[in-house]
Amino acid sequence: MIKTLKIRNTSYKPNLENEGQLIQPLPCPPPQKTKGIWFQELKPHERLFYHQTLNSVRKSIRYCANPNIPRDYLDFNLQSRYHHAEELFPEKVDTVLQRETICEETFRVLRNTKNVIVKNPDPLGHPLVISGIKEKISPHSVKLINSGHRTQLTNNGFSRQPADGNFFHY
Repeated sequence: MIKTLKIRNTSYKPNLENEGQLIQPLPCPPPQKTKGIWFQELKPHERLFYHQTLNSVRKSIRYCANPNIPRDYLDFNLQSRYHHAEELFPEKVDTVLQRETICEETFRVLRNTKNVIVKNPDPLGHPLVISGIKEKISPHSVKLINSGHRTQLTNNGFSRQPADGNFFHY
């Protein structure tokens, strides 16, 4: 089973690829001399300049938003999860409740996170490998029973003699 895990985005720019596109690239911090977080060697005013939030990128001139993003009160109400044919007496808040706030996946991003796909480990610690089996015999087959004079392979213990064909009981 594969599941997605949301972790905090530690990059200087947020991941808004589903909401729109950047027309021009955002300012990039200078490369660091040592390995570490991108803002480790920056001065406070430089860190503030290079760090972008969700809202600052959305308001930027370099960003072109998706046309499905609501612009006014009517758009906001039309994109809500409320359908008047399905609910009889809705609460007042239901008419403006958006899908993102009830944890449904949409194109909009509420938090600066990124999705990481995680595979669950096998419960036994190793993959299941079946080998050496040429055929699968039914457990109800008579041929699996131990041989003896009471088995049903013969006709109630009787069998024909190869020499003359007479029935003989063992």
